[in-house]
Amino acid sequence: FCLLCLPSLGMLFFKTDVSVEQRQVQIFPSIKTGGKLNVKFFDQLNDYFSDNFAFRQNLIEADAIIKKNVFRQSGNEKVIVGSKGYLFFSETLDDYLGQNTLSKREIYSCGRVLSLLQENVEQNNRQFLFVIAPNKNSLYPEYMPKRYIKTSEQNNYSLLQAEMKKENINTVDLKKMFIDSGKEVYHKLDSHWNNQGCNAILNYLGKDHYDYINERHTIKKNFSGDLYGMLFPKGNKKDTNVIYNKKSSYKVTSNNKKVTDISIETESKDKKESIVMYRDSFGNALIPFVADEFHNGYFTKAVPYNWNLQNEKKADKVVIELVERHIHSLIEEAPYMAAPLRAGNLNTMEVNSNTTAEIGDDEEYVPISGKVDSKYIDDDSKIYVRLKSKDNEYTYEAFPAPIDVTSKNEGYDYGMYLDTSQVEAGTYDIDVITQKDNKYYSSGVKTS
Repeated sequence: FCLLCLPSLGMLFFKTDVSVEQRQVQIFPSIKTGGKLNVKFFDQLNDYFSDNFAFRQNLIEADAIIKKNVFRQSGNEKVIVGSKGYLFFSETLDDYLGQNTLSKREIYSCGRVLSLLQENVEQNNRQFLFVIAPNKNSLYPEYMPKRYIKTSEQNNYSLLQAEMKKENINTVDLKKMFIDSGKEVYHKLDSHWNNQGCNAILNYLGKDHYDYINERHTIKKNFSGDLYGMLFPKGNKKDTNVIYNKKSSYKVTSNNKKVTDISIETESKDKKESIVMYRDSFGNALIPFVADEFHNGYFTKAVPYNWNLQNEKKADKVVIELVERHIHSLIEEAPYMAAPLRAGNLNTMEVNSNTTAEIGDDEEYVPISGKVDSKYIDDDSKIYVRLKSKDNEYTYEAFPAPIDVTSKNEGYDYGMYLDTSQVEAGTYDIDVITQKDNKYYSSGVKTS
């Protein structure tokens, strides 16, 4: 009875730190929500107890040690235990096996989003670069458990690389570059790259920079791996990292000071040019290397991408860094950018389709979004939105991505922001246009 009571009574004295587990946990529930009785109180209380009972992480660690050392298995469904001390993130498994890949329409849509973003950057006489951070098991498949057998060598990474070549996207194949280097550029106990991997990317920013290839460095065991923390929440084993002797010269000028913050601004006084980088957690380690090479730097994790930042920060370079396992996020939410105006006079055929259109409220950038009927669009066709009044007509290309994240976008959602300063005042009919077998189809008219 005493043993059974320990996990509950121990909560009064032992607080569980779940930050190392990289997940959200249930907080203590309220009896009332919105002025009403919380009917889910006991379910939430059960979840709270499951996340916070005393000695929870000690028991998790004991379970993980037994499974790893005796059965060569993982005690956490998010972590894959490989050989030679390597740990891998289970969310990368589909990419590794070459299964559940994006459809032709989805891959085209990802490439088209990048093409529209690059077009906008280059119209402003700036340089654009997109890089995909490869999943770790894409680089080190020899350390993956042998029970995982690939069904195809094609995955979202290879498919998007091919699509970007068609769209002439400024990119670099980091997977090939890392493999060819023969260096260990990822941590064993973490899902991210180490400092050697970060240094290599500087070569593709199109400017002179300090070359770390011959820089003196030491290998230190001082890095806390995220995968190790998920598997062994009470463990203290450290991963190795490359520590260069050269010290960073940039300073942080924003209120946010940590590279893990949602956004951070930097300054390096003896350098020229400025950069805006849209990034994910892989960008954390990139910041010190990139910030050292630019007079001003702005690094953000915020989504959707606010494409107006390049003007606000007077950027010379605009970079997107995105991890391989999140390629689909390119079409999950349309970037905040004025839709590009296209030549009109499209000879359309009006059909009774299931295409939808919704108009939001905004004084400067009016959001227009919906879903097109898949029967009237090719896998590699653009989506247009036409505005027509008695005296004026405007045709815009929309992103093949929704304004708001809802269900999974399969390439048939669209979204755009109308810059009202480009349009004469008046009442307009809105028409969504798609292309199928070299014919343009009109969805019908919606008055706005």
